[in-house]
Amino acid sequence: MEPIEYCRRKVAPDGSSTYYALLFAPASARDGLAALAAYRAEVLEIPREVSDPGVGAVKLNWWQEELERLAAGAPRHPVSQALLPALRDHQLDMDGLSEVIEASRMDLEYGRYPTLRELTLYCHRAGGAVADLAWRMTGSTGLEAAPFAHDLAMGLELTRMLRHLRRDVRAGRLYIPEDELTLSGLGSEDLLSADQGDAVRSLLTRQGNRARQFLDSAITRLPHSARSAQAYGLVLAVLHRRLLDDMAADGYAVTERQVHLTPLRKLWLAWRTARRPHKVHPLPESSST
Repeated sequence: MEPIEYCRRKVAPDGSSTYYALLFAPASARDGLAALAAYRAEVLEIPREVSDPGVGAVKLNWWQEELERLAAGAPRHPVSQALLPALRDHQLDMDGLSEVIEASRMDLEYGRYPTLRELTLYCHRAGGAVADLAWRMTGSTGLEAAPFAHDLAMGLELTRMLRHLRRDVRAGRLYIPEDELTLSGLGSEDLLSADQGDAVRSLLTRQGNRARQFLDSAITRLPHSARSAQAYGLVLAVLHRRLLDDMAADGYAVTERQVHLTPLRKLWLAWRTARRPHKVHPLPESSST
């Protein structure tokens, strides 16, 4: 299997959000964007795949060594092999890729975050560096796209955390600031209770609103002149914002069931976003753009 095919199968199967975001991305950047998303997934999956932190640490050390091989032009893994031409073609600094390894290490060592400050650091490491490299692959300038990429990464990470809350809590990880949990009079076990009370719904609503604010901010901070080039990130912002809308309409019952957008709905939203990127607005009443 070709390295890029490995990446696409891992993170962009037919009907996925990443599939549609790549579909409308600039053709010259698609392979690199797929490789970046696959690298993030490959590294962040490690804490979920291993029960022994020591084994996880060994795997993360291997990936750190793989980044050194990538920098030397001799990567071994299909994901890093797919990344190599993209990094070279766009003359990108790959130092930020180590941040994803550090995010995974935080999951292995802690898995819980005392305040929003620590959770924000995790989100930055898990998605910020990848988002930063992603906009650079499109040829946009930092003044146009860097603020967009930062807020987009935060919004995407927070949305994913909320959507996979049940899976993560069961595995002993919590991506809700512990101080907010305590102020709500709750423990992590309350999040999995079959009887979801007002305190749980209020807490989850707060998390959803925070994610939505970051996605709206990302859209606001992206100038119209940069939107066509940033169609990949803009489509992801719109799809995840709509996912949050559906979670909110379902009462944030994320520990009972997982909300999905149908492939047809994703295609429609992605097509309209890419066709009229200047029409995408942050206000809820404009979210159907």
